[in-house]
Amino acid sequence: MDTVRAVAALSVVFAHLLGPSMPGVSRYIFTGHPAVIAFFVISGFCIHYPYRRQELRTAPFLAGRFLRIVPPSAVAFLMAQALGIRAYNPIDGFILWSVVCETVYYCLYPLFLPAARRIGWPLIIAASVIASYGVAIGVGPDRYGNAQSYGPLLNWIVGLPAWLIGCYLAENFDRLKLAGNVWLWRAVTAAIASVLYWATMNTPVGFYLTMTPFSALAGCWIMAEIRNAADRGPVKTLEVIGAACFSIYLVHIIAATAVEWLVTPPIVVCILSLALVYPFYRWIEKPCHAAARRAKAKLEQLGSRRVSEESDRIAIGDRA
Repeated sequence: MDTVRAVAALSVVFAHLLGPSMPGVSRYIFTGHPAVIAFFVISGFCIHYPYRRQELRTAPFLAGRFLRIVPPSAVAFLMAQALGIRAYNPIDGFILWSVVCETVYYCLYPLFLPAARRIGWPLIIAASVIASYGVAIGVGPDRYGNAQSYGPLLNWIVGLPAWLIGCYLAENFDRLKLAGNVWLWRAVTAAIASVLYWATMNTPVGFYLTMTPFSALAGCWIMAEIRNAADRGPVKTLEVIGAACFSIYLVHIIAATAVEWLVTPPIVVCILSLALVYPFYRWIEKPCHAAARRAKAKLEQLGSRRVSEESDRIAIGDRA
């Protein structure tokens, strides 16, 4: 899965740092928003996969997820503001809009899970598609057709189908069949993402209309990558990059802003910005990830202890 995260993260970086300087239609090779939608699918998959057959304990789950993403996001926000990047904010800016969506999805997952076990993921996904297009068409896009222009109260609705598709794939991964090899899915997904990017910038058919169907295609690509890694092993370099994908996503614009004070060629800015991601990953994200795992495990232990003590009290009462 880290290989997929690496590809998506690098696509965002290259779209932001290299794309604007590339000539003609080549600027559409690297895509940002479709990569974020792929991240939503990955997130839904990874969140639901461990809970397909086991109980979800809400407090440990939410504590772990929030410790995992909120502190690094807060640090990145402060760094961006210190550098004067006012558009880097969770309200009407870029980058952090998707983090806000993720936090909403985490909060809703304890409600989605029992509902899906009762009525199935397809009905929930269908309802989310209706809600997504209701917002997208009812409110309309910005002038570029973007799908993250609705503010923190509505952005998550527009992206929700992608996240739920990830949950569906996790639930049914062992029995879903997928034709074609991984290179076919890579090529088709990359080509469609580029076409949709071009359409967003040059036609009325923007991301706000196309990202929900694209998320289904991204799900097929992700499945192909997972099965290819299981059969042939992951690409080690991409796995290493993928482990730091959240830092790459959060920090690349901040690092580029700092680098551009010294050098301006886009390829140099891109390389140096990626290099500057590592300290953030090593000293901010990685410790938060470890703290999240510890907090989740501790809360699960406390919960198990309470259940055990309650069972003992009931047993003693029955014997009395």
